[in-house]
Amino acid sequence: MNKLETLDLKKLNVDELTELFAEFINDQNLLLIQGIEYLVEEDFDNFEKSLKSVIETAKEEEIKKTFESKIFKTKLMFSKADRLKVFRKINDTKNIGEYLAHKLLIYRVIFPDENFKLQVQNILKSLKMLSMNITEAIKFISTDLSKSRDLCENIKEERRRMRKAEWKLLTTLWNYDMDYLSRTFLYLKEFIEGIMMLADHLKNFSEYIQFLATKYLIFE
Repeated sequence: MNKLETLDLKKLNVDELTELFAEFINDQNLLLIQGIEYLVEEDFDNFEKSLKSVIETAKEEEIKKTFESKIFKTKLMFSKADRLKVFRKINDTKNIGEYLAHKLLIYRVIFPDENFKLQVQNILKSLKMLSMNITEAIKFISTDLSKSRDLCENIKEERRRMRKAEWKLLTTLWNYDMDYLSRTFLYLKEFIEGIMMLADHLKNFSEYIQFLATKYLIFE
């Protein structure tokens, strides 16, 4: 994050701004994941500190405004509409992460047992992989569409594995002996659904990048 403070955004081109924004949002995702890991460990102070940092948006707004001021003045390999859609999908990732952070801060949950914690940690590892791969795929959009496409295929494969872990985790949750209206049950159910909502967005984003790779590969 610190390097953003020293950059002159006006000197960056559209590709560089897109990559910078993707890196910024990846950092946000990793901070969100780290915060959830603190929650698993019942380290509530660091959990709250991490998620409140995810919600801060000042610098990313500056990147967005600079990008928007340059996009229509720049000649690009991609159409401006396609480039804008990539940028907006990165921004959608930010919005989902912020929404999830806000929701998780509502209540301090205690996880049922070590087995449940382990399953959560496994899906967090997959989510981290998805976030880092989509960031790399975005970087390769302008230089190596084939590499970008391959990274997106990895994302789709990992998301399929994550889906199996999701159903296993939900099955575990539903079979605990707790009242179906308990705050813990409702929180954990929406917690799992929120993580998967972010994972689904990253998977759908990867499919859009693959569409662009197919569309523009002829120009490589």
